[in-house]
Amino acid sequence: MSPQARMELTKIVAQRYLNAKNKAEKTKILDEFCANTDHNRKYAITKIREICFKQKQPKKRGRKTTYSKTADALLVQIWESFDKICGERLHPFLPEALSVLKRFGYIKYHYGIQKEVLRMSCSTIKRRIRSARKRNDRMLACTTQAGKWLKHEIPIKTKQWDEDNTGNGEIDLVAHCGGNLLGEFIYTLQYVDIKTTWTERRAVMGKGQDGVFIAIKNIRAQLPFDLLGLDSDNGSEFINHQLFKYCQKEGIAFTRSRPYMSKDNAHIEQKNGSLVRNVLGYDRFDTQKHLELINDLYDNDLRLFLNFFQPSLKLKEKVRVGAKYKRKYDEAKTPYQRVLECPQVPKGKKDKLVQLYQSLDPIQLKQQIDKKIRNIVSLRSGFLMN
Repeated sequence: MSPQARMELTKIVAQRYLNAKNKAEKTKILDEFCANTDHNRKYAITKIREICFKQKQPKKRGRKTTYSKTADALLVQIWESFDKICGERLHPFLPEALSVLKRFGYIKYHYGIQKEVLRMSCSTIKRRIRSARKRNDRMLACTTQAGKWLKHEIPIKTKQWDEDNTGNGEIDLVAHCGGNLLGEFIYTLQYVDIKTTWTERRAVMGKGQDGVFIAIKNIRAQLPFDLLGLDSDNGSEFINHQLFKYCQKEGIAFTRSRPYMSKDNAHIEQKNGSLVRNVLGYDRFDTQKHLELINDLYDNDLRLFLNFFQPSLKLKEKVRVGAKYKRKYDEAKTPYQRVLECPQVPKGKKDKLVQLYQSLDPIQLKQQIDKKIRNIVSLRSGFLMN
């Protein structure tokens, strides 16, 4: 039998094999095929299966697909638009995020696809954005030097924060030294409010107490609520007469953490990585032009994007179970949403925040942030990007 005739016979036998009703009939067909072609039984099975798989694809095992690839594309678009936040923060924020993007015309998908995304659970969202996630675990040398004065005057904070009132927060400096502590370089002074998670940043050249003091006053002026309390580490940039007397005069409670106990400032320490390092990285910035560009970023686009469009989680309960801790978190909300829920914030300030929020386009803010960051980094190469 010629190879061409054998191929034609195989196609006919494969069709009969597919239409067979039971195993006995399939066995009989296979026996006839082996007798007519002199094929080994295993080889005959292989040739028939090749034809069968071309005509009838095997069914995919497992559950049917619940969400379409178009829904995945919309989810990734939302996730990237809001700075690739984790699934736990993105899930409760999805309805608001979708509403904002639709308001500015960025969502082109029909209503059915939008409903698919809104039906996704937190676990589903985490699985579908996992492949695009990137991490940076680089470490940097510590630049904090202990203040030698006033330690007996400034109390150590030994109890948990009173979260009934806004305006109680932690402050810290982040060094942009590029791994080299020689010379003068820029620091970022960051403030985080405990109740609302509202954050503010200000860049200063060096860590002298005068520059840090002015930056604290600038941050205070930007807050949408009154500053009631400050908690810092033991660095000399904070532990000094200038800041101490200012807090006494303005009625601001000033406390400090225990030496070498970074967990005492856990709220600000966890924000240093996500809101400063993830933005500017680990490069060295040490010129006046760098200072101007970074403060322009901090005072405008970045503070608006982070406070209005970046939901955060707050620890609700921590229970020890054996040798481990079980943590429960409240629903993720943006600092803006938490400020609106605070009865201590005057209605006039809330109305201004609502009016500002309605005018903000998160996509444009993100594009401006990326452009300014590129300008800051490219300044090291001697040119600015248009």
